[in-house]
Amino acid sequence: MNELIRVFKAGIFKDNPVFRQILGICSSLAVTNLLVNSFVMGVGLMFVTAFSSLTVSVVRMFTPKHIRMMVQTLIISAYVIILDIFLKAYFPALSKSLGPYVGLIITNCIIMGRAEAFAQNNKPFISFFDGLIMGLGYTLVLMA
Repeated sequence: MNELIRVFKAGIFKDNPVFRQILGICSSLAVTNLLVNSFVMGVGLMFVTAFSSLTVSVVRMFTPKHIRMMVQTLIISAYVIILDIFLKAYFPALSKSLGPYVGLIITNCIIMGRAEAFAQNNKPFISFFDGLIMGLGYTLVLMA
């Protein structure tokens, strides 16, 4: 429980991805023209960060070091594609409004940074929680 509280405080305050780590600046500036765009982008990033961190943590012991970054990029890309398909199927107007920015989540340094720095070295549940909270920290900045 203490570890969850520590991860929560770090993701929201101490290591906020936008304010403290200066990550995700381009996408945060690009989609903040409407509150709904900011919210959808933030929730999408939460989804991708949480589930990619979970998956990276699960496969970390089976991934050779020399292809680790490629595997992480492939995992992140898969979740971004799922998000993009979901938005196009159920929220076509939002998907069109966000345009290419959903696809650019793949290159968002927050996700790759969490996969490399945290999920690669921690167990699946705490990695999932870290990804969720880092995404929440990003979302709160977008919504502010």
